[in-house]
Order: sequence, then structure tokens, then C-alpha cells
Amino acid sequence: MKRIVNNSILLLQVPLLYFSYYFFFLFKSFIPKVKFVIGTEEIATKNINDIGKVLDDSITVCLRKHKLYDLEYNHSISINNRFLRFFFLIFYGPILLGYLINKADFFFYVWSKGFLSNRNFEFRFLKSRNKKIICYFCGNDIRSLKLKIAYMKNKNLDTGESYYIKAFDDKYDEEKKEIALSADTYADLIFSFPKDNMSYLKSKQYPWRLPFDKKIFNKNYKKFPISKIKILHAPTNMMFKGTPLVRAAIKKLQIEGYVFDYVELQNEKNQIVLEHLKSSHIVLNQFYSLHPGLFGIEAMATNCAVLMSADPSIDTDITKGAENAWLITRYWEVYDNLKYLLDNHEKIKFYADNGYDYVYKYRTIEALGEYLNNVLEENKIN
Repeated sequence: MKRIVNNSILLLQVPLLYFSYYFFFLFKSFIPKVKFVIGTEEIATKNINDIGKVLDDSITVCLRKHKLYDLEYNHSISINNRFLRFFFLIFYGPILLGYLINKADFFFYVWSKGFLSNRNFEFRFLKSRNKKIICYFCGNDIRSLKLKIAYMKNKNLDTGESYYIKAFDDKYDEEKKEIALSADTYADLIFSFPKDNMSYLKSKQYPWRLPFDKKIFNKNYKKFPISKIKILHAPTNMMFKGTPLVRAAIKKLQIEGYVFDYVELQNEKNQIVLEHLKSSHIVLNQFYSLHPGLFGIEAMATNCAVLMSADPSIDTDITKGAENAWLITRYWEVYDNLKYLLDNHEKIKFYADNGYDYVYKYRTIEALGEYLNNVLEENKIN
């Protein structure tokens, strides 16, 4: 049904795309040129915004904003009602794409959506106009839940994907195969998290570097020595992040007589989360993932001791220098490792300082810019 709907919409969008493309082609000499167009959906944190900061001569397009971030883009839609946004995009998407093709030569796609209802057709159209395509996959846009579960089982580890009903849905898996095939066929360069985003991609994948803006780094010297410990957990997906395990550990420690403040934030604006991080000592991040998420990076950048399952010995794409930047904590170790920090306050500062130094050196916007430009130059995308 979904395929039928998308193909029906495409029948309407194709003539709009051709009309827009040739209309703006007539005025091409008057259209200010840029090198990169970066878009189109900000589903996983703020990647479009970050890439726009580090790629010179670029414009950003956000057709679906992240609900927890208040960010500005060159072209965006601020329609909260998803049905109204869906119908608006049917017309706006192809018209905007036709204009941008006359404006830029490189199209940097974040997430698995595009300007049209069928990204495969969109990619073919771009390649027929000699445009370069870069794909960055962030998570469930490319991840095969079946492959991820099988991989983790081979490692004798459980995974958050096990709790998704879609993990056992053949149609869901077929969609991921189609997205991977499209990228393999048309993309000139692919970024992803090869281990954490286990997928059907056959092309070379460059690991991504989730960054944090140096302007927001905060090393709060008033945190130490600690008077009363503040523990923060801010899940975007409670099952995937291990919230039931966190709550169980917190409850057991409280029963045992440990005194601390526990704050749990759900679906709060990023600015509120950052404010809480400034006064937090321990952050409980995620316990089924192989790679550090943005919240973990934010926590280290604000001088917190982070507990999370990311392990450089398994996910070798984690930036080097991560040793002791956080306390590696699997889903069965949440209680034990949290108790260890509560019994050893000096270790809280140890991980907080190491994490801060690691992120400041390897995970800033500047570090992403250097890394990204090196990869682009290596692949002759310049």
C-alpha cells in the first residue's frame, strides 16, 4: 500500500519537477550558486545543522524538523501537523528540488528521505544532470534490525532492536534493502555507523563523527568536590536506551540507603537537557548501543561521568582516544557500575574529566569539519 501511494504521488511530482527545473534553468545565470545542498530531514538530532556549519559554500534544507531542537535553516517547513506537512510537501518538494538543481552540484542527504516521494527516481534525475550524491545514514533509516540482532547474538549480547516488533517484519527489512541498493547504485559517498547501523550496504562506508559546539562546552569546577550527587537520564526511546534497567538500578540503590538526586527527562527541549547537564555528575546514557550517541557526547562536553555500552573494542569505528572517556556499561551492569561510582566519588571526577578532554579533542564541530573535508577530498568531491 505504501509503495502504491508513493508511486501515485510521484506521478504528480514528476511534471512539477520538470517544470521547476526548466523554469529556473532559464534564469540559471541569475541564481546565486553554492556547492552543497544539505537536507532533508532532521530526525536524528541536528545533523543537517552541524554539516551546514562545517561545509563552506552550502545551504541547508529541513523538510522535517527535530521536535527537541530550535534551529534555523535556509529552507525549512514549520508545519507541525504531519498530514498538512505531507500534503504541502507533495508540491513544495519537487519545486524546491528543481530550483536547487540549478543552484548546486553536490547533494548531501541526511536520513533516508528526499524531496520526492521516491528517492530512487530522485537520485536518477540528479545523476542525469551530473550531480554528485552523498548519503549519511543515522540509524533506523538504514539499519536492518534482523542483521543487527544476528550480529549481536553472535557476540553473545542482547540489543535494543530485540524489543521492536518491526525487527521480525519482512516488509520492514525489504525497505532497508531497497534503500541500501539505491545508495549503492547512485551515491558517490556514504557515511554511516557500519557496526551500529548494521545494513545491506555494500559500498564503503565512512563512520560519522557526532560533534558538539565548542561554544557550549562547560567544565563546571563547582561540581567537584561533590556535596550531593545528581544523576541524569534523558531517554528519547525508553526501551532502546534501557530506561527500565535504569529505574530498577535507581530503586535498588535507594532502598540500600544511597542518597542522590535522580532526574529523568523525556522529550524535553535540548536546551533544558543542557541546563540539567551543567549541574549533573553522572549521566546514564544508553545500554544496548555499540556507538556513543549525541546525548553521551553532550554529557561528556559538560563534564559529566557517563555510563554507556559503547565499546571501542567491538565498534572499531569509534574515534581513537576514547579509552576511559566513559565507563563502559552493558545492560546487565547498570546497577553494579552505578554503585561503583557512588562508592568511589573520585572515579566520578576521573571519568568526567577524561570524557571532557576526549570530546574537546575529537568531537567538536571543528574536528568534524577537518574529518569531513578530508574524506571529501579523498573521494574527489570538491
